[in-house]
Amino acid sequence: MLRRLVQWLKRFFQRLFGRRQTSSKIAEGVPKEVAPPLTDTDLEFLFTELLEGVHQARGQAWALKWLQNIEHRISTERWIQWLQRFGERLLASPTPNNELAARLVQLGELNTGEIGDVAYDIGMQVLTRNQGEPIWEYDGPDAVSTLPPEESYPIQEEAGEGEIPAEGEYQTVTIDQLFVMLQQDENLRQQIAEQLAIETDDPEIIVQELINQYYAPSESSTDQA
Repeated sequence: MLRRLVQWLKRFFQRLFGRRQTSSKIAEGVPKEVAPPLTDTDLEFLFTELLEGVHQARGQAWALKWLQNIEHRISTERWIQWLQRFGERLLASPTPNNELAARLVQLGELNTGEIGDVAYDIGMQVLTRNQGEPIWEYDGPDAVSTLPPEESYPIQEEAGEGEIPAEGEYQTVTIDQLFVMLQQDENLRQQIAEQLAIETDDPEIIVQELINQYYAPSESSTDQA
């Protein structure tokens, strides 16, 4: 069962970054399979990862590189369209979402272009709307990174709780959900760490390594260009 979960996690990240494993030998003249388009749920998952990096004070260069690495799958126009819908949902939500709004403002303050500008405007609108609520202020990197609370980011479940998706199906999870799964299951941590060929079973390092392994091919192709 653990092996199936590890395989599912790897397939999920492959789907996000448009890279499915293929046979080492591909017949000549056979076109490569086109990666499936990313859904709004996929974009929300990725944007959550971007905001988490910004919250950890990784800086402007990191944020720009992150957006560049994903540009082959998500254009600036697509990001802006999604952000506008995302902002409408935040403003319509009765939940304050002050922490999320503060992170949107942080992204905008890094001067990352149109995406950051739209994120900044949304964050300020939410904070202004919630003037009576406490505002989360950023005052430097935390000694221990803090994952965003579950209630801050809506999720869409495609499989029942506790079930492993069948072959060809996917279940969308947030970074904090995956982190909790790893914290609670030592065997799962060891299995995934072995699959990733890393010596530590630290949950945060495992999550980051899963993401990094699918960014690496994009970075290589970008550098070669």
